[in-house]
Amino acid sequence: MKNLLIALTTLWAVTVHSAVFAQSGTEMLNSFMRKAKTLEATFTQEVLSEKGMIVQTSYGKFYLSRPGKFRWVYESPTPQEIISDGKKLWVYDKDLEQVTVKPLRQALGNSPAAILTQQHDFTKDYLVLEKSPREGLQWVDLRPKRKDSEFKRILIGLDRDGIQAMDLYDHLGQITMIRFQKSAYNVAVSPKYFRFKPPAGADVIGE
Repeated sequence: MKNLLIALTTLWAVTVHSAVFAQSGTEMLNSFMRKAKTLEATFTQEVLSEKGMIVQTSYGKFYLSRPGKFRWVYESPTPQEIISDGKKLWVYDKDLEQVTVKPLRQALGNSPAAILTQQHDFTKDYLVLEKSPREGLQWVDLRPKRKDSEFKRILIGLDRDGIQAMDLYDHLGQITMIRFQKSAYNVAVSPKYFRFKPPAGADVIGE
């Protein structure tokens, strides 16, 4: 009886694992690119040194309306907002009372933000490699084809809904790890999140 229970438990675990990962990471990423229109989530962001030590932890909220519109709200430890209306990108540093604005296409380039916000064939910009599952997610490893890319590799963790994690490896050996929580895909997201007017008295740099 004990052996039968072990066998059934093992079979159940294998079946569940197969059902959860019926799609590869690449297939899930393709599905996200096709189907995801909006996203509302909280996030945690950790920056690790080249020695693996956490040097900064940030928290905040993220809003997305594809293509091109998003709002990153860093609430702690340093209040900052990054907003795109699909044409321009604003970076608002509340402590410095400073706003930097650039054309969105120039600001994004082939950065990781472009993966979240744009709806195009990412294989033009990246070599895509499959990685082993972890954290309950399927993972893909994106290697930029352009030598001037800000990051040397980008790991993306996905489930059936979409992107839930990103690990960004820069050329200095640092890793930025982003984890989305309370993710709600394809829900109504107010257009107000993607509008921005520089606060009175703030220094505006750029256009």
